[in-house]
Amino acid sequence: MILAVAILLSILVGFLRGGRLEGLASLRLRCGALAVAAFALQTFFIYQKPAMRTAGGWGRQEIAFLSSYVLLCLTAWANRRQPGMALIGLGLLLNFAVMAANGGWMPVTTEALSKAGYAHLAPSLVSGTRVYSTKDVLLRRGETRFWLLSDIFVLTKPFPLPAVFCIGDVAFALGALVLLQHGMLARRDGD
Repeated sequence: MILAVAILLSILVGFLRGGRLEGLASLRLRCGALAVAAFALQTFFIYQKPAMRTAGGWGRQEIAFLSSYVLLCLTAWANRRQPGMALIGLGLLLNFAVMAANGGWMPVTTEALSKAGYAHLAPSLVSGTRVYSTKDVLLRRGETRFWLLSDIFVLTKPFPLPAVFCIGDVAFALGALVLLQHGMLARRDGD
């Protein structure tokens, strides 16, 4: 959710700077089908009923979910010469690393989830529980590998959409801002 908000804010900034959505067509992005497939795969698994994580077990959901990040990383690599794409790729790699190290899902503490007002999305507050409609799994800080890369930042009210996010999300959002500004402010021939 926080990445969607960041992209919408980036587009708003582009408009405020005199940019146009039509300018995004000048970006010439490669491997777009990989990104679409990755987001479709993520959406499918994010909205499945949460279940307890099996200790040390990797099921098809975890493998498929992490595979979606591989597809996104390949897309970022194919477009690495685009402005902002290095930050997008860095964000994806950081998220992939922490999720791979923690059973295939993004670790979040019960405290962070509660502070954002989303504890009700977890069917249980037991460590190892998947959080419904997110990429998150509840893990205590001491259980989390690469804790600093996990969902540790919390936006609360007065922010209209409370959120829990990680440093990889910040890198991705900054890269998206740069990429979208570049595209929206691109001048067409004759301007």
